[in-house]
Amino acid sequence: MIDTHAHLDMLRSEEDLKESIEKLDYIITIGCDKEEIYKAVDIASRYDNVYASVGYHPYDVNGLTDEDINTLRELATKNNKVVAIGETGLDYYRDITPKDIQWKFFEKQLTLAKELELPVIIHSRSANEDTVKILREYAPFPASGILHCFGGDIPMMEQCVELGFYISFAGNVTYPKADNLRQVLKKTPLDRLLLETDSPFLSPQKKRGKPNKPSNIYYTLEFVAEFLGIPADELERITDNNALRLFKGIKKRRLFNLFQTVY
Repeated sequence: MIDTHAHLDMLRSEEDLKESIEKLDYIITIGCDKEEIYKAVDIASRYDNVYASVGYHPYDVNGLTDEDINTLRELATKNNKVVAIGETGLDYYRDITPKDIQWKFFEKQLTLAKELELPVIIHSRSANEDTVKILREYAPFPASGILHCFGGDIPMMEQCVELGFYISFAGNVTYPKADNLRQVLKKTPLDRLLLETDSPFLSPQKKRGKPNKPSNIYYTLEFVAEFLGIPADELERITDNNALRLFKGIKKRRLFNLFQTVY
């Protein structure tokens, strides 16, 4: 099983980290501010089955300069464990960063991802229309990318799939009040579907109220498989193959199904 989006440096304990690394085939750890990008690369360098993405979250772009973009370029070109740019995008949920600054550095990171021919990991919250507008302006994306922790509607999903992106669902898709999100899940093409934890955030319903960890992705897998009417091991195969197709920098090894051993 592959967790396509986790913040391993934020996990509660070293035990949670080691347990997750043992139970998953691959984890993509995300660095999304000036400090975390280095932490992500360091963790990826220490574990064979961990890879990194580096970028700047829209809440963390205040005060950035072109030199900070060059830092991403250097990390990505000098470390073969860096397999994507991001997370980057737009977030209007809280009034933390002016929209014009978010746009500026979202566009710069999209440009960098295209330059380096790496997938881009997109964060979009309460900014669906503007996110799609910018992605259309910068299309095509030959290396594709992910709409991570998808929270948009069906038309947004369809437009992003049309642009060649993958749609990733996190533990919040299991929440009782997330019916609208599940309707998007139902319509998402299987060849564009990914799963993630976004740990330590968004624990699935069965672990809600506790810090999330990558090994909890199996609870989301179980829920999504039942909702879609697909055997869990088949859904695992589908989403893993999608992730490996996207993250071409991953050194492929034999994937083995752990679902039965977890449950």
